Amino acid sequence: MKLPSPEEAAALADSIDRERREADLKAQAATYRRKYESLLTDLNVDARYQRFIGRISECEIDPPKWLAPGKLAKRHVAIPTALLSDAHFDEIVDPRQVLGVNGYNREIATKRLKNFFINSIKLGDSFVTGIDYPGFVLAVAGDLFSGDIHDELRETNEDVLYASILYWLGPMSAGIKMLAERYGKVFIPWVVGNHGRATKKPQSKRGVRANVDWLLGQLLAREFAGDSRVTFAISESFDLPYKVYGTRYMLTHGNQFRGGSGISGVFAPLFIGDARKRKKQQSVKQPYDVLVMGHWHQYLPMESLIINGSIKGYCEYADNSNFSYEPPRQAWWLTDPDHGITLRAPIFVQDESEQWARAESTEVEWLNR
Repeated sequence: MKLPSPEEAAALADSIDRERREADLKAQAATYRRKYESLLTDLNVDARYQRFIGRISECEIDPPKWLAPGKLAKRHVAIPTALLSDAHFDEIVDPRQVLGVNGYNREIATKRLKNFFINSIKLGDSFVTGIDYPGFVLAVAGDLFSGDIHDELRETNEDVLYASILYWLGPMSAGIKMLAERYGKVFIPWVVGNHGRATKKPQSKRGVRANVDWLLGQLLAREFAGDSRVTFAISESFDLPYKVYGTRYMLTHGNQFRGGSGISGVFAPLFIGDARKRKKQQSVKQPYDVLVMGHWHQYLPMESLIINGSIKGYCEYADNSNFSYEPPRQAWWLTDPDHGITLRAPIFVQDESEQWARAESTEVEWLNR
């Protein structure tokens, strides 16, 4: 094979370079052509959009009549529920130990419990209209008492536990009578918490009866035994399923679910626990739609999970654990016969006479001397 001369090789290289440059120029030209066509399309679209907007601005908007309906032809029915839990009656919270954001004792708790019942009625009467209420559900989810399960509670509580029961029987009875007088019928599903137990450690066997929450419920049920307006369902289990219209509820205290840290916080144990409980209930053919609980002292109303706040409010344990502040409040909602849970709202229970620190930090006096 004859090799090309140096002159022929140079000519061949020049030819290859020219072809490569021509190909590069053609590719650049095609790219610029596409960009130009894209810009031209955008300009045409923008021009059409501006003409469209101009035509719309010249039109008068006539809203449909259903956006502003007149007087309803017939009234709706729904059943309100107020969730009572985590009152921690007769526990004392010292304002000095929580940077002045809260305080708690028997006097404060009595006012907050009264506000709980009053505001439960006010939500339905003053903030929601056009609904008939065939009755009322007062769901009790435990930890009504702080109890003696910790030495610090035994040393600082307002009174000994059994004397506390005798005192709180009166305010609880008065609140239930208030609901019965307004709504005619009151249904009270009732489960115990973990603080009211009479044993140092939680126990499964006879754990419900060895709990002062259960005892208070039984005493109240005995007091209302002759009142046909009030019906108690005090569970012998730590859970209690009940139904309002077609919505199936599962009431529990919430201490069965443990854990919660990091970004997910309380949600991880709640969702895992809810999934396990749903699986268990499905296996015994007792499924539920909504899980209702207390224990976590956080008001978290979700689609199929309702977590209650507390009446006690912020305390030394919460402050020392760096938990976020939450005002004393409880859960309230309406159950519709066709749509299940519709309206949800918190019941704020803090009394107007209470004045606690909020925005400003506690000042150290000697700094200003």
